[in-house]
Amino acid sequence: MSRRAVSHMTKAKNNVTRQAKSKLLFVSERERRGPVPTHIKILNGFGTLPGQHKNWAFNTLLLLYYSQILGLSASFASLALGISLLFDALSDPLVGVISDNYKSRLGRRHIFMLISVVPTSLSFYALFAPPAGLSSEELAVWMFVFTVLTRVSLTLFEVPWTALSAELSNDYEERTSIQTHRTAVGWYLGAISTSVFLVVFFPETETDSSGLLTASAYEPLALIVSLLMATWMLVATISTIGQLPYLYQPTTALPSFSFRLLGQQILESLKNRNFRLIFFSFVLISAISGTGQVFDVYMQLYFWEFGSGDMKWFILLSIVGASAAFVTIGYLQKRFEKQQIVVAAACFGMVMGMIRVGFRFLGIWPINGDPLLLPVLVSHAMLVSYAAALAFISLASMIADIVDENELRTGIRQEGVLSAGASLAIKSTTGLGLFLGGLLLEWIVRFPVKTDPGSVDEEVLFRLGMVDGILVPAFTVIPIFLLSRYRLDRNALKRMQRQIQQHKQKKLDQTENQEA
Repeated sequence: MSRRAVSHMTKAKNNVTRQAKSKLLFVSERERRGPVPTHIKILNGFGTLPGQHKNWAFNTLLLLYYSQILGLSASFASLALGISLLFDALSDPLVGVISDNYKSRLGRRHIFMLISVVPTSLSFYALFAPPAGLSSEELAVWMFVFTVLTRVSLTLFEVPWTALSAELSNDYEERTSIQTHRTAVGWYLGAISTSVFLVVFFPETETDSSGLLTASAYEPLALIVSLLMATWMLVATISTIGQLPYLYQPTTALPSFSFRLLGQQILESLKNRNFRLIFFSFVLISAISGTGQVFDVYMQLYFWEFGSGDMKWFILLSIVGASAAFVTIGYLQKRFEKQQIVVAAACFGMVMGMIRVGFRFLGIWPINGDPLLLPVLVSHAMLVSYAAALAFISLASMIADIVDENELRTGIRQEGVLSAGASLAIKSTTGLGLFLGGLLLEWIVRFPVKTDPGSVDEEVLFRLGMVDGILVPAFTVIPIFLLSRYRLDRNALKRMQRQIQQHKQKKLDQTENQEA
């Protein structure tokens, strides 16, 4: 075939693409009148719980189980966790692009949410039920394989579900209300269920004062959690099918999936300045958080010497701080922009994170074993949970706003890609953080394996506290700076939405005139 012929074919293909794009609109079957019903916000919020159950098990139990109970080295286990998280991170934009471009009777999201239920629950159970007698290498492979399968299967639910939450409303403040209900369901039921798990499966005993080192508890826990995850996923999916008429659907068929399309749409989303700021903020926050997650359970068990009975109070009473955020977020948003709330909450969280260990080193906190220590640290945790809930709600609502900004700029609604982009930033760098945390734990802190609380050398505990409580939180200043440069307030959003509606109406009028 001659170069001229190839050139003509390429031009023709580009003309067809441009014509299709010129006709492309994202419209809903019905226009919503009034706010989203409260019961829909609540039932949609059940979709938070599978990820919360998985995150608690992965962040609190998984490394402890494979390292302290099964004897896998911390760096080996954290490497498996980190690499698995990279697989998970890469699957997020893949699912985001596919669901953004999917068209069916069940809309763009629900089919993927249904498909994910069975593989997610089965993989989670298998992860905490490895066969007996595996060598260290085989144990690491088992951990890696089923961690990847659990994460990737859950991505098929979480990315479309997060995009669906962003699609339910176009209103600046209503979007925050949706995120508030979503976060509230996850926080309340997540805290209650986690506390029940600790009490039922990990009671403190004479042979295990922590409760978390009882090997026989993990498999039955995994069975219950896997069944609950499947239940919550079905509730969130089935309950929101009735909202399909209000959700945006493409008026023409979108391009079929290809990895080239995936790259193009991700790069297109990163051209948005506000999204770039949030993306790289998530990258840094997640690297910091991932590193800190490795230390959390070690700090609770060995630094503060709390058992599972004490730990449940941190989880249960975090509801108090979160509830304060749910009550005040509406008032705060009427007075301040979302970006201002996020920056203030992040600054507060950073300072409080450093105070927790800093006050121990300064001799301000009570000593371990003092009855006052638990209520003091629980009160501290309630304040941190208040800031965390404010930041989480506002950031999720900001992503929904950027979808409109992107539609005005490109003509395409990318709820899935933008949600997945944020998730990509979180998971990929959380994986790096988990790996770095494992290395720090083994090579800098030099924490021994199979160690009982109360028997760790003071020098080791000092290094543990310095890394977790001072060094890691200090890096939060960088994402705070990035978030302070975000620019998309309520007035700018309203102007953009008016322009989008005018543009859509103009296209629809042109189409009707051509058909007439």
